[in-house]
Amino acid sequence: MLLRKRGLFFYFAKLYNQTMKLEPLFTSKENQLYDLSGKLVPTDGCVVLKAESLNESYSVPSGNGRPYLIQISWKQIGLDETSYNEELLASLRDFLKVLESKNIFAFMEAASGEKELSAQQKSDFTASCKHCARRIKDCRSVIGFALPQEVDPDEFADELSQKHAHYIYFTKNPSLLNDGSIVKYS
Repeated sequence: MLLRKRGLFFYFAKLYNQTMKLEPLFTSKENQLYDLSGKLVPTDGCVVLKAESLNESYSVPSGNGRPYLIQISWKQIGLDETSYNEELLASLRDFLKVLESKNIFAFMEAASGEKELSAQQKSDFTASCKHCARRIKDCRSVIGFALPQEVDPDEFADELSQKHAHYIYFTKNPSLLNDGSIVKYS
């Protein structure tokens, strides 16, 4: 009986996960962003928004056809699972839902605020960014994340891509542009 209930649970968990996965709305090639119709989406001169000032009543400025760049710090997200700022993340989600309703898009840029991180801090920072992504997982307006300079870009992308396979990654770092799937922004 327990096995049968357990199997039913896994069936519904699998069904739930299938329905929560978002289909990609963008693609990348040669370090540039494209919508699915093949139209180039410029990523230079994106309007920068600070996560701490965003909520559903925030007046959305003109993005001139570019995605918004939403900056969020590690301290704002929360340094570890005991200190995640759920109120800020909920407000961020509300704002992203407003963008979604207007067919406007954004990508996230997280920063640790530190020049160097220990191995544990890198792990904690990546876990905090993963938690942020989890809190905004149903927001179709989110294209992806910028790869933070403080952590290994492959490990960061691998962690976030586990549940967010549709994410596209962005960078300002020229050394990462050998991978044509990473979008350059400025």
